[in-house]
Amino acid sequence: MFMVKLLFLIFYFLLMGRRKSSSGQTKRRGNLKGVDEKLFREAVKMAGRQPRLAFYSPIASCILNYWKSAVPRFSISEFLAQIVERELARAWPQLYNKALKNLKRRRATLQKKVVSKRSKGGGRS
Repeated sequence: MFMVKLLFLIFYFLLMGRRKSSSGQTKRRGNLKGVDEKLFREAVKMAGRQPRLAFYSPIASCILNYWKSAVPRFSISEFLAQIVERELARAWPQLYNKALKNLKRRRATLQKKVVSKRSKGGGRS
């Protein structure tokens, strides 16, 4: 249920981040007035616990499963991650950079803890 809510929020903000200009072209509102730090820290924790996303699209499923069968080593997950991350970076560049920085820092901290546990004999071999 959590993943459904998270996906809904992501796509809601992606869709709401688009608006029509006077020329009729679609533009994105990528400016955030400020980031709620408490919500952001919680989002970083959730991303660490459950980084996977899922969505419903029979058309995308058809095309991507074809490519997975036709192209050796084609990864649906990697392909979709690249597309989503590129679009998120375009829509909210400041938030994207903040997330990237925080998640890298979190990953480095977790790796240090694992190495420390292993050197003390408390981790898996």
